[in-house]
Amino acid sequence: MRTDNSWLGSAEGPGGSYVVGSYGTFKVTYTVGKYGIDDGGSIRVARRGGMKPQAVDPEAPGYTTVTASRSVRLISGSLPITQTLSKSVELFGSRRSDLRASHIRPFWSAFQVDVKDGSLYEGDQLVFTFGDTRQGSPGYRLKTSREAEYLFKVFVDPFGTGLYKPVPDSPSITIVGDEAEQIQIVVPSQAVVGEPFDVTVRALDVYGNRSDSYRGKVSFDAEDIKPYKFNGEDAGVHRFSCVVLDKPGIQTISVSDNHEGSATSNPILVMEKEPELKLYWGDAHGQTKETVGTGSVPEYLSFVRDVAVLDFTGWQGNDFQITKPLWDHVKKLISEYHDPGKFITFLGYEWSGLTPGGGDHNIYFLGDDEQIHRSDHWLIEDKSDEDTDRYPVSELWKTFRGRKDVLAIPHVGGRHANFDFYDPEFIPVIEVHSNHGTFEWFLMDAMKRRMKVGFIAASDDHSSRPGLTSPSGGMTTRGGYTGVYAKKLSREGLWEAFWARRVYGTTGERILVHVESGGHLMGEEFSDDRPEIKVKINGTAPLHSVEVYNWEKLVHRHPFAEPTSGSETLIKVEWSGARVRSRPKVVTWDGGLLIKGGKITEVTEFAFDYPNQGLVNVTETELSWKSSTGGDPDGVLMRIEGGNETEVSFETGPSTFTFKPKDIGYDPLVVEAGGLNQKVKVSTIKDKLPDSLEFTYRPELDEGLNAYWVRIVQADGSMAWTSPLFIKA
Repeated sequence: MRTDNSWLGSAEGPGGSYVVGSYGTFKVTYTVGKYGIDDGGSIRVARRGGMKPQAVDPEAPGYTTVTASRSVRLISGSLPITQTLSKSVELFGSRRSDLRASHIRPFWSAFQVDVKDGSLYEGDQLVFTFGDTRQGSPGYRLKTSREAEYLFKVFVDPFGTGLYKPVPDSPSITIVGDEAEQIQIVVPSQAVVGEPFDVTVRALDVYGNRSDSYRGKVSFDAEDIKPYKFNGEDAGVHRFSCVVLDKPGIQTISVSDNHEGSATSNPILVMEKEPELKLYWGDAHGQTKETVGTGSVPEYLSFVRDVAVLDFTGWQGNDFQITKPLWDHVKKLISEYHDPGKFITFLGYEWSGLTPGGGDHNIYFLGDDEQIHRSDHWLIEDKSDEDTDRYPVSELWKTFRGRKDVLAIPHVGGRHANFDFYDPEFIPVIEVHSNHGTFEWFLMDAMKRRMKVGFIAASDDHSSRPGLTSPSGGMTTRGGYTGVYAKKLSREGLWEAFWARRVYGTTGERILVHVESGGHLMGEEFSDDRPEIKVKINGTAPLHSVEVYNWEKLVHRHPFAEPTSGSETLIKVEWSGARVRSRPKVVTWDGGLLIKGGKITEVTEFAFDYPNQGLVNVTETELSWKSSTGGDPDGVLMRIEGGNETEVSFETGPSTFTFKPKDIGYDPLVVEAGGLNQKVKVSTIKDKLPDSLEFTYRPELDEGLNAYWVRIVQADGSMAWTSPLFIKA
């Protein structure tokens, strides 16, 4: 009886390290195994990320060839390939350039070659050359995220049955970060006068990866942090200990070097004494190569702790891929990395049932040795524990009923959670933002249903960069953070705070937000006939918009950003929304605007996420841009000179309309654009805005239970959502 797959042959290929996004030539040699490859059999070389190979244009990027040591005819998938009778058979493409073959996740696609008009024998070889440069191609471009083990995974189907088995020990390379594009400095959000804390400096490349090659010398405006020169062991990240501040209030720390300029930290609230509730940050949602992501579980956990510098995390693999050995492996690592008072890990998984059966819910446990109840064993060969599956999610609720050591967080990912299955016994909060997009429609659905839930954000990271996830590979936005006001940094402390809903979500920034009324913090439920809601915000960039909602209804738009004179007035045009609730969700907004009877004297981009998006043409009378949104906003700010007849035409695929600047005020003109929360908003805004704000709002309560929450937008497009204050009139 066979106990391994050695009979399938072997694969050799490239090794070594390569820089993210670089071009290269990568040869993978497959040696046929014992059974050979029959006429009709196939070989696939799969990758996770990177450009699509093409066999049409030998001068274009990604040109790929295949040669065989025996005279057979090769076909790439269903594409006809020119027949050659010599022993060296080169792969030629037809007019189609996409040569991907469907494959089982996490290797979503593969370059497939079918053997025709002959067979391959044991010892024969096929050589796949990705990025063949012999006829002018610049090569094959690697993906833009780091990975310690980027596989050229070889699968074979010797019998032509459609069943593919992996060849043992497929070749791999290491992908490292590029040269530093910027430096960042991260500090705790709270500190006590005279008590030491840690400061972390990291150097990032243009794609948001840590820069392995960074060797800058950094200095600080804080006297007790000595200058430091980065070395190879740092791999672009270094932590400085025993930093002390001796004055109370909101402060920042700045760092500079002689290459990438300078950076200012997130705001830190320095207090005279330790508060009862401390603000902690986490990203508790992501996956690794064991399911649908990249990187190992230890890489993932250490990245959250050491590079993203967050206080807590969780690993949330898709349940239908979590085998029994993998679950045991995850449990062991979650326990090993858990360090009360310093770094908190939660055991969990993603219950990944289809939306009609409940949709995606992240399940978290207070303990670290728990039974997994999957939605299904769909991609798991070992079905011996299939009786532990629970589907739909209501069956999972029945199993967990009465337990206080388990909670669930609905979210929008591959499948969106179905609120028809909402159960308040298990769901204290919902996830409104991740690397998949910004899902304010999800939040609004919950509010319309009068669900008593708080709001968080996370990354749903697939690139082994939890807490520092950038848009790439089909993901549309930066990953998010969850801010938690807890009594202590422990599982029990955070658990209590989640159930109390003393949490808020951001799009990945440490924006300080504090909302209370009569001593009651965000998330609490209480009675008060004449409440005063106090809001304090310290942003990481100038503030653009601060709004207060009662359930789904906007009840107050703070006027701090309203212009008081024409000289300080800008016109802000922003567009946002998603296409549908399920994937793909992205809306393409490529287009522009045209000015008639006036001119643009100043223009600034707002919230574009991708390096290849933004303004592409700017004149006095015309703008054009490339843009896509996944619920998040993009836009422009303009200073326009003109008169009463000046007119602006906005032209994109989702929406085309005209407006006159003289008719635009602080309350926005809103143009619905179909789809899911797709809209364009045009308003006036001050040209100089604060990064901090403090105000009191006195609401007129509706009868019954009210839910007041705050929505924040910064000048860089970053956002935050606070959990509601639930106030009963």
